[in-house]
Amino acid sequence: MCTSCDETYRIFSVEIVTKEPVDTNMELFKEIASRLFVNKIISNINIGNNKAYHSNDKQIFGFELHLGNAKNPATVDLTNVKKALEGLLDQFEDYSEMQIKLN
Repeated sequence: MCTSCDETYRIFSVEIVTKEPVDTNMELFKEIASRLFVNKIISNINIGNNKAYHSNDKQIFGFELHLGNAKNPATVDLTNVKKALEGLLDQFEDYSEMQIKLN
């Protein structure tokens, strides 16, 4: 958790299995932000610490979501984030197996 400008952000780690090495994908990030805003889970988002690496013979795209909601901070929890991002990878052909964890 981090605090900035009187708003608390929760930090989530995201890992996605990819066919090829990926260290950024603006279309994916836009879709994540859109789903979280539409579902009224967040009012602010920052994405960072992008990295591509191998783990257990899989190519992984990892990054962090720093999520905040100034009006209703309680909505920023793991259950709500997972629910909002359910089915996200269906539109990204080379991505599978998304894992989301609260830091």
